[in-house]
Amino acid sequence: MRIKAVIIDDEQPICDEIEFLLSQQTDIEVCATFTNCVDALIYILEKKPEMVFLDVNMPGMSGMEMAKKLSGMNKSPYIVFITAFPEHAVEAFDTPAVGYVTKPVTQEKLGKALAKVRNLSAKTSNEKGSQTAKVCVVTGDKIIPLSKKDIVFIYVKDKDVYVRTRTGEFSAMLTLQEFDSLLTEATFLRIHRQYIINLDEILEITPWFHGSYLLRMNDLAKQEVPVSRNRAKHFKTALGLK
Repeated sequence: MRIKAVIIDDEQPICDEIEFLLSQQTDIEVCATFTNCVDALIYILEKKPEMVFLDVNMPGMSGMEMAKKLSGMNKSPYIVFITAFPEHAVEAFDTPAVGYVTKPVTQEKLGKALAKVRNLSAKTSNEKGSQTAKVCVVTGDKIIPLSKKDIVFIYVKDKDVYVRTRTGEFSAMLTLQEFDSLLTEATFLRIHRQYIINLDEILEITPWFHGSYLLRMNDLAKQEVPVSRNRAKHFKTALGLK
């Protein structure tokens, strides 16, 4: 299924550049570009695209104002702000935006935003009963569709989320909470506020402090990860430990 996208920027050359970059993504279809928010809003309310690239500093109705209007839709589109000023990212948290891309727009910057939209779209489909076998992750300027079964564990470090496999590590665009909702298979378990693991990828289990455990995982580094005390009971039940 292709994701329909709209691009809104008061500079047509920027619209054209983003459209060109998106044309290299096989699952993204740019259905319209606009240089003002009023015409764009009328189009979006009628056509209901899944994704909008929206410049923050637009004449007349600003991008922030438009984003707040879109939040009133029954199913608001995923909004990615386009901005020359990273500080606008803070304001984006008060809107339905999923992220932002700073100018000049590059394939790598777009890739990170697209990875998050793809994962959120997959999560929505999953909630409707349609299972997805893939999770999109980022390495360099490339987006990798990763099979769920290849995930060894997911963790948070310095507020960033990473996915570890048997062969490597990838940046993720979802929060740990979003992964927790997306990975509904019984093999995945939240064992700590910073870790979700694939139970099938545990190599060793070592009893640890206060009735908890330390797990050695089957990633390339054979990483040890902790089971928090308050999740130890759930972990024991999942593995049939007494």
